[in-house]
Parts: sequence; structure tokens; C-alpha cells
Amino acid sequence: MSIAVAESTQVDLDAFVATEYPKVVAAVGLITGNRQDAADAVQDALVGFLAKPPARPIQNLAAWITVVASNRARDLQRSRAAESRALEKVGVTDESVDAELAGLDIDVQAALMALPPQQKEVCVLHYLLDHSVEQIAEGLGVSMGTVKTQLHRARKALAARLGPDRGEEEHDG
Repeated sequence: MSIAVAESTQVDLDAFVATEYPKVVAAVGLITGNRQDAADAVQDALVGFLAKPPARPIQNLAAWITVVASNRARDLQRSRAAESRALEKVGVTDESVDAELAGLDIDVQAALMALPPQQKEVCVLHYLLDHSVEQIAEGLGVSMGTVKTQLHRARKALAARLGPDRGEEEHDG
């Protein structure tokens, strides 16, 4: 992409964000019937536009982004619907997933969610699903040492967040 095209793209995007973004998000929400995913879809379309601008000049950026974002939002809806149908076939429902999480202390859930993705993943696999370090390493395609390191870091972070005397505070009240 030439410098002139890059500058033109930036000017177009600045103008779009300043004047059209809220209208386009609302339009995508109306088109797809899903307002929650509309902003994400518009942002994905913008990222795609920046990463790989269309070969031919876009006369109406708002219209182009609206169409691309609507398509992305519909793709996401189809994907979620297919996932939901597949889970229903094997007997997994949102309620059964929620029931599994209900047994987990809310502070522990929050502490787990605050962990970096790799630490969270090995923690959940090891402590909640009772997978061995060897099984986790094999499943993730990493060494056992990597899993042990991630578990060690996760334990330290969880201990710092949950505190050493958290259980005593609950019984004092």
C-alpha cells in the first residue's frame, strides 16, 4: 500500500469514526437483530479494512463497513447456533454449565479470570478437571516443565489475590 493510499485510508477512517460509527453500529444491530455483537462486528470490519483495504476505492465507507460487519455478525450467529445445536445433541445445556460453575467460590472464579490465559488454562485443567501435568502437557503440545512453571505462577498469583487468611475472615463475621 502506498503512503498516499495509507493517508487516504486514515483520513477516511477518522471521518467515519467521528461521524458514522454510532449509526453503523445501530444499523448492524437492526440488520442482524443482535445489538450486543454489532459493535464487535463493526470493529472487526474496521480492523479488516485497515489490515487489507479493498482493491478498488470505496465510495461510501459507512455502507461498506455496514455490509461487512453485518456479514460477520451473521456468521457469528450461525456459528453459535451450530454450536448450540451440537451441544444439545450431546445433552449439554447452559444450565448444566452454570451448575458446574455454581459450586466454585465467586472469589476463586474472579481470581481465575484475572490470570493470564496460559495460567488460567493449566489451572482449570489441573485443579478443576483433575488432569495430570503429563496429560496437560500432551494436550497443549508443551513440555511438562512449561506446565509446571505455569501452575507455579498461577498458584502464586491466586495466593496473592485470595490472601493467606481468606478462609478465616469468612468465619469471623
